[in-house]
Amino acid sequence: MKCPAADEVPSVDEVIEMQPTRDTGSRAYPWYVLAVLGLVSIANYYDRNLISILVEPIKRDLHLSDAQLGLLSGFAFALAYSVFGIPVARLADRYGRAKILSASLALWSLMTILTARSTGFLTMALARSGVAIGEAGGLPATHALVADYFEPKRRGRALSVIGVCGGLGLSLALAAGGVISDWRGWRVAFALSGLPGLLIAVLLVTTVREPQRTLPQGGAGPAPASLGLREVIRTLRGRRSYVHLCIGLGIAAIGAYGQFSWTPAFLMRTYHMSAGQVGGYYSAVVGPATLISIFLGGAINDWLVRRDKRAPFWILATCFGVSVPATLAFLLIHNFAFAMAMSLVTTVIGGLWVAPSYALVQSLAGPSLRAIAAAIFMMLVNVVGLGLGPWLTGALSDRLAGKFGTESLTVSLCLVTLTCAVGVVNFLLATRTVAADIAEAEGTA
Repeated sequence: MKCPAADEVPSVDEVIEMQPTRDTGSRAYPWYVLAVLGLVSIANYYDRNLISILVEPIKRDLHLSDAQLGLLSGFAFALAYSVFGIPVARLADRYGRAKILSASLALWSLMTILTARSTGFLTMALARSGVAIGEAGGLPATHALVADYFEPKRRGRALSVIGVCGGLGLSLALAAGGVISDWRGWRVAFALSGLPGLLIAVLLVTTVREPQRTLPQGGAGPAPASLGLREVIRTLRGRRSYVHLCIGLGIAAIGAYGQFSWTPAFLMRTYHMSAGQVGGYYSAVVGPATLISIFLGGAINDWLVRRDKRAPFWILATCFGVSVPATLAFLLIHNFAFAMAMSLVTTVIGGLWVAPSYALVQSLAGPSLRAIAAAIFMMLVNVVGLGLGPWLTGALSDRLAGKFGTESLTVSLCLVTLTCAVGVVNFLLATRTVAADIAEAEGTA
């Protein structure tokens, strides 16, 4: 193949206009790919979130503090996820998203199984970091494959399917993880959780084809991943709504991840229930509500975005703004029936943002930067939100225990929840530039 002359190499803007070919054979094949990616998403969220329902038995068995448990749920995962997220995403853009996703899935599944062998804080932190390294290649490659196979007008709903499957994985982690823990202990819960992922990895690598991506008008030029990382970051940083999305969700996610990681422990301590009991009741409410909410968020996003490009940010601002008073009511009114009712409300409201935010990242990235833009987005949200949220909640609980006793976790959760309101400011600011930024990313500015 003849190397292009210097004047034939496209600029960043021209490379961003590269479009994936969607000639994938059967019309049903993209939906098959979506089904396989849905299974990947179930395994992703099951393995990642299993620890949340097992906090109390792990604490008793390994003699850990709330701050240490917060580190295991947060920083031990988030830092490794963030360090490896961008390099793995660039490998996916360059060498094949399905191949890298399959390898990532196999790695995190094996590390989830090894978590069962933890003997203390350090060994569990290492195992959690291994899970994170594998999962660093999960969502970015998954979202990029969905965007390759589905055009923009169907992309929000297709991504909402991935979100729904993630919600299903989360719900299964709470229910099955709690039951298995009560039955055979938390170690068996971890040992069993990674096995399905190994089978899905084989299915993915053997049946999902890589979509071909070509330059417009058959132009020659470098592969998207050949762009320097500095140039990629400069391009994305120039789209101010992308920056506001990353910052706003990072801040809001402090409260969201803090709530999710510690709500099962809050219910166990407040209502004196076992992991299996909490997992059963809580997942029965939160699971269906999550699935409905995420899919509804995708449908609402696709319907509104045809009329106003700013609509996804309005959805995000509404979700996080309303979730604050609803969550405070859930935490402060100590009645189990009311708590379950409010869990339904907060889950439905809180899940609407998932599909719009995923779709925004893909739209603001443009076709050639999808995996890397998703990786940068995930890195910032995870370092700030997942990294700080669970740890800050646990650390505040330990610090406030002398003053509030058994209520220290409740007070800590109330304080951390307020960060959701701070992120709303960024979402409102992003509405000023999102239409222009999407036009630039799509090459229509």
